[in-house]
Amino acid sequence: MNVGMGLVLIVLVVVVIASFARHREGTLRATFLRRAGFALMVLFGGFFGLFVIGDTLSDPGGWKGAGLVALWVVPLVIVGLLAWFRPDAAAWVFALLAAAVIGLSIWSAVDPTGWRSFENHSGPIRAVIVFALAAALALWGLRRTMQAGVMLLVVGILPILISATAHNGMASLAAASSAPVVTGLLYVASAFVDRHLPPSRTGSPSGLPTAC
Repeated sequence: MNVGMGLVLIVLVVVVIASFARHREGTLRATFLRRAGFALMVLFGGFFGLFVIGDTLSDPGGWKGAGLVALWVVPLVIVGLLAWFRPDAAAWVFALLAAAVIGLSIWSAVDPTGWRSFENHSGPIRAVIVFALAAALALWGLRRTMQAGVMLLVVGILPILISATAHNGMASLAAASSAPVVTGLLYVASAFVDRHLPPSRTGSPSGLPTAC
């Protein structure tokens, strides 16, 4: 899975860079970067989400597997709706969720043996949480691009760095974090371009709120 995701990400990044170079208008560049970041997370989310769901429904399978899937799908839908319809309130929710992810990573670094035992029994908890949170953050990025971009980078990078200090197993976490990091960079770049446009040319031609 990691190799396949890596190749897909490399291809997508090359396409984004090539397409970005063709846009001369600053507003179009900002919009393109934002849409590219969101499209990347949609593609990644579909691939990773289907993999996790399929794996869970086969092991442990049955009602237990369905319940485990619902444990992250239902919160993802709820937070996604909040991000779209109440973007200001969502900022506090995302901050708390990001802190929780970092807290789990610190736990895994402080007690790597206990954490490995826990994940061997429960599955790749951190990877699934990072994936679900990143998917909701990507949607929020269409409303609050800079904030979402920074938070995607935090959620994608810090857990990896913390786990690396403890030499904890993190293959699934690295796979779940790759797309959020790239999307976060695209969102930050989009917001940066948008903010440095001349005042008379700011705004979003797509009809979405201006990135902030």
